[in-house]
Amino acid sequence: MKNIKIILSMLVLMTLGLGACNDELAQPPVIIPEGGIGTGAWDNPMTVYQVGLGSVNNAFESCWVKGYIVGYVNIDVANVLKDETAVFTTPATVKTNILLAATADEKDWTKCIPVQLPSGPVRNALNVADHADNMGKEVCILGSTGSKYCSAYGLRSASAYKWGDKGDESIDNKKPETPVVTGQTIYSALDASDSSLDPEWTIENVSLATGLNYVWSWKDYNGQYYLNASAYAHNKANAALAYCYSPVISLDGFATAAFSFEHAAKFQTTIKELCKAVVRAEGATEWTDLEIPTWPGTTSWAFVNSGEIDLSAYVGKKVQIGFKYESSDAGADTWEIKNVKVTGTK
Repeated sequence: MKNIKIILSMLVLMTLGLGACNDELAQPPVIIPEGGIGTGAWDNPMTVYQVGLGSVNNAFESCWVKGYIVGYVNIDVANVLKDETAVFTTPATVKTNILLAATADEKDWTKCIPVQLPSGPVRNALNVADHADNMGKEVCILGSTGSKYCSAYGLRSASAYKWGDKGDESIDNKKPETPVVTGQTIYSALDASDSSLDPEWTIENVSLATGLNYVWSWKDYNGQYYLNASAYAHNKANAALAYCYSPVISLDGFATAAFSFEHAAKFQTTIKELCKAVVRAEGATEWTDLEIPTWPGTTSWAFVNSGEIDLSAYVGKKVQIGFKYESSDAGADTWEIKNVKVTGTK
């Protein structure tokens, strides 16, 4: 919601002319982006313009986005949205994506956003290879914003749709409130003042692309240290899977427990889908993925708090916590992490 509030505040200030009392000094009239500004709610969906800028609203798990279906990205030519791959005619040859625009007759690919259509009912209904008559129709689609698809900011993981300019009221896309756990610190690690990685933490490389020697490392920037993960090397994204995790931590005697950390990730393509916080009980070999409540923005390397991740299912047990870094040839984002903390109440 913070991003939306900032945009609206700027528009209000501009509209008021910053207090100018002389017509010659007054601010020019505000031009609202085509389609206006939406929050991502079912009755106030985001616009193509917003999504194309990489806008997110952290109040929602995923956002409703409205627009007109005008074409698709021909990934058989290249997995990149550009002049050579943007197709605005049918018959179509690709079912895995569509292009949305603010107007039904748009033919400029720079004013469109790509929409990823995972296999299932949404793809079956919206793809223009099977449904040429979808071209020019207005639709509202629920998906993930703020990351790139086909090398352009767009809508990923489309999970629902409704024809018209509003979403489906029956689908609750609001992010559940993160349980707030106050109490004592049970465990802390990866402090920003540590000059080296805690020797009790383990790095496990499950798979690394040819030519890739490591993913996780301990880095320093202006005297501030952090855990760094990246599989971008040799000027390209590389597929990798690697973990970095803690020693065994006892949650015995606690009624509640939570895990939090600070992280930064300026460039985001696949990171939100593939990279996770993880936990496992002592002696277990498989990790359980944990959803991270708050992700950093994409405009800087500023660290943000992850929000508290509930570990109540593990109270009374001994556990290990950590991080899974996964990447593909389509995206190998850099993830920076520090100041890990586990807290609990008795």
